[in-house]
Amino acid sequence: MDSTEATDHEASEQGASEHGASEQGRPAPEALSLRERRQLRTRTELVDAVLAVIGEVGLPETSIDRISAASGISRGTVYAHFPGGRDELLRAAYARLGRDLVARTREAVSVAEGWQARIVAHARTMFDLADDPRIGHFYNVSGPALIVSGAERGIGSGASASMMREVLVEAQRAGELDETLDVDAVAALLVGALREAATGVSAGDRTAEQTYAAFARLVAGLGSSPAA
Repeated sequence: MDSTEATDHEASEQGASEHGASEQGRPAPEALSLRERRQLRTRTELVDAVLAVIGEVGLPETSIDRISAASGISRGTVYAHFPGGRDELLRAAYARLGRDLVARTREAVSVAEGWQARIVAHARTMFDLADDPRIGHFYNVSGPALIVSGAERGIGSGASASMMREVLVEAQRAGELDETLDVDAVAALLVGALREAATGVSAGDRTAEQTYAAFARLVAGLGSSPAA
């Protein structure tokens, strides 16, 4: 495989995910034609540009012209790949952030030792993202205000709730957590607390480190014996 084909292949894997290929039952990246792989690569490059522009100037100043300039892709081609324009591009960028957050969280959880550390690992990745002055604000504050529904919403929260539930169930089975605890409810509450706290970090109401320490204390409390 030459360098061009390798680039096409890498882009197709990422682009297929952004375009919802696996969820829609479309062919795997390896089955796509060269033209389709290039289309997916262009979509990936455009989403890269959206995030770069948001990171540089913030969401309010993010425009099709800026995205076109940052990517080196003409306005016409931008609209050919994202007919919905700025709104569709922002949705794709928001979904990308959600998937990247899930990947980083899975990695952090995989190396954490002990059920409490695995739960708290979610806070570290979430608050690191929230602490970014522009990208974090887009993901936690301005983005949700614009993207009120759709598949782009809840990617990170849904995955975190599932991962937390698995950890809590394992802790119960190991006798490290009260077996009467409703793990589904606890996981949902923890994710809600994370999202609310991350919004506060992104809005500048509190620091990431303060919020991380508070969440760790909250999780530690789960290991306490239930009140008589």
